[in-house]
Amino acid sequence: MTIYNVHIYREMRLYFSAITADTSEQAARIAADKPTAEAEYAEDCDGENLAALIDVAGGDDFTQSVTIDFEAERLRKAAPDLLEALKNLAEQADEDCPAERRSRHFRDALEQAFAVIATADEPERRPA
Repeated sequence: MTIYNVHIYREMRLYFSAITADTSEQAARIAADKPTAEAEYAEDCDGENLAALIDVAGGDDFTQSVTIDFEAERLRKAAPDLLEALKNLAEQADEDCPAERRSRHFRDALEQAFAVIATADEPERRPA
């Protein structure tokens, strides 16, 4: 059996109070740029495991170290490429197929694609 040292990268909640800003989006950016140590508190809150860095214990050269991305991180990393592919596909489909020739399913799928693109291109803002 091998002994490993494992670093887990996990989603967490940080609380920063009294952020002065012109908008809620600006307040979010200001807080996001602050170091974790400046948070009033940090809470694990059963955050999702994103990745793990695994080192062989006692190995000082780290040549056997590996990083493993868990599902949430793999999806996060894939999202920009998927969004770009969806944009290209939707734009091409919109150009190549006249509206009067589209089936109901095709129209619905194209509308859904453009809705997803619009959502991804705008900062998410939802009620607390």
